[in-house]
Amino acid sequence: MPEPGFYFGALYVSYAFTILFFVIISLALYWLFRPAEWVYGVAIVGTSILFVPLSFRYSRILFLYWFGGIRYKESP
Repeated sequence: MPEPGFYFGALYVSYAFTILFFVIISLALYWLFRPAEWVYGVAIVGTSILFVPLSFRYSRILFLYWFGGIRYKESP
């Protein structure tokens, strides 16, 4: 059973993923299309909803790998 601090740590990794998605989508829209301001908001909210399952899963995996101390050994 993971400790409660594990979920708080994974929350910070998920937050970093979300900010990364925001920056990538915003820069791509700015450089490619230069749309109106409301399009940025719709695109950011849409992509954040779309990527919630990936961010949720991979943030926990990365946090456990980086700070959990679990190392897997290859079988011979």
